[in-house]
Amino acid sequence: MIYLDHATTAHPRHPGVAEAMQSALHLAGSVGRGGHGGARAAGEIVSGCRRGLAQLLGVADESRMVLFPSSTLALSTVISDLCGAASSDSVLWIGALEHNAVWRPAVRALGEQRVRALPVDVGGQVDLDRLSRLDPGAVLGVVLQHASNVTGLIQPIEEVGAWCQQHSLPLVVDGAQSAGIVPLHLARCPGLVAFTMAGHKHLGGPPGVGPCYLAPGYEPEPLWIGGNGVDSALPTIPDGGPGRFESGTPNLPGIAGLEAALRDFDEHPVAARFEELVLLRGRWCEALRDVPGVELCGEHSAAPRTPVLALNLPGIDPEQVTAQLEATIGARCRAGLQCAPLAHRHIGTFDVGGTVRIALGPGSDDRQRDQVIEALGAIAAEGGHA
Repeated sequence: MIYLDHATTAHPRHPGVAEAMQSALHLAGSVGRGGHGGARAAGEIVSGCRRGLAQLLGVADESRMVLFPSSTLALSTVISDLCGAASSDSVLWIGALEHNAVWRPAVRALGEQRVRALPVDVGGQVDLDRLSRLDPGAVLGVVLQHASNVTGLIQPIEEVGAWCQQHSLPLVVDGAQSAGIVPLHLARCPGLVAFTMAGHKHLGGPPGVGPCYLAPGYEPEPLWIGGNGVDSALPTIPDGGPGRFESGTPNLPGIAGLEAALRDFDEHPVAARFEELVLLRGRWCEALRDVPGVELCGEHSAAPRTPVLALNLPGIDPEQVTAQLEATIGARCRAGLQCAPLAHRHIGTFDVGGTVRIALGPGSDDRQRDQVIEALGAIAAEGGHA
């Protein structure tokens, strides 16, 4: 198998993940539920995961790391909170390439007409010059995907955050495609109130854990409440702390797996991973440009990108291309709109059914590139009738 779908989920998981999950399944206890040995051990696993995330992301206070069940739920929580006190004329600004995890909850809260796109260049990156000249007016805040899951384009979140801070606007960043692969120091990002992540993508852990950093002083209203093992006598949820957002029994095996995955960054730092994969992406793009009948999509600027690239074979359905790649060389990649119709509208691929997305990761190499290029050339030459 040639695995080229790392933007969807990691494969393989980082070392030690399966073993940590298995061990947690045999643990006789749950975090916050009692003072016995099993409950204490569970609490140590959760604390270790928060601590590992804080160290990875440059955050001083590990208690600001909330372990949601998914990045999507974390985004829904903070977007709902931003829009909760909206007046009839207020709007929310989002990026031009947003995932449905941002776009849909924003539209549900405000209606499509009140969800506005930030000014961007031809590639979809926020245009800082145009942004600096805008009057924020009745803007509730800004929600921005850090790295596109379609083209890999990375947004300048620190610069956007500085503008948000200047105008007292909260910035929420969807970091599902950047956490674990783009070097981050969240404490240096002004205006940032929330940074959401997907534990099962570049962080290398299992599905079922969506970490979210909440800046000090930002306490959004939870979407669900109930028991969490903290302050059980109170009729209300805690005023602060991660327990405010973690009602219900936590996914301890998933959290244990993520804690184990985070240890891999001690030996393989994020900066080194990023540099290696960006160079690999460049070699793939250079080679793909020379294949007759293959068209790279969304490569409109020299902006920095994660190792995600989009391509099409004009006249051949992207789904058909991916099916033939798997049938002929065992390559697994993703076709279609990738849950990001806004991105495809921006790069001009919405009406042709999206793109073939190649998402590189650990294990991707030049040998695989050569196999994929040969297979794509054959599919293009045969018009999809292999």
